[in-house]
Amino acid sequence: MTRRRSLAAFALGAIFLAGVSLTAASTFLKIDIPTLKGMSESVVRGHVLDVRSEWNSEGTGIFTFVTLEVTGRLHGNADNQLVIRVPGGTVGDFTTVMEGAPTFDVGDDVVAFIARWYDGVPMVAGYAQGLSRVHPDRLGNLMLQGGLADGMPITELGRQLGRSGK
Repeated sequence: MTRRRSLAAFALGAIFLAGVSLTAASTFLKIDIPTLKGMSESVVRGHVLDVRSEWNSEGTGIFTFVTLEVTGRLHGNADNQLVIRVPGGTVGDFTTVMEGAPTFDVGDDVVAFIARWYDGVPMVAGYAQGLSRVHPDRLGNLMLQGGLADGMPITELGRQLGRSGK
């Protein structure tokens, strides 16, 4: 009987923890390309040169800074190099994760919708929805993977951005 009670207690604990994690989860509403464009000052294609994480000045949070060499502009104006701030990262033995935050790797070829944080530092608009990786398909077409434009040719994203005004 003791083994059965232990299993029951374990099962109840697992259900409780699953409920806690569900209530603490973030929710991001899927938006469309015209809305994401409206949230952005520019939409750029770029090459990731550097990814580094550090504590904020108060020592209360970790942010990742991504250096992006801009290789093309699909909308708006942007400097030739941007340093994008993303919440979360790893410094030493400490890691913070923000659900829905975009992730970058050195060497990535990406398309990013760029907005600004309240302090003027560049960010990815729409979090992970605003970032896609660029990969050629077997015919050489440049295709977007991830984000709001997942599965779309980069030329189609350019057309949609052009059609959505402003």
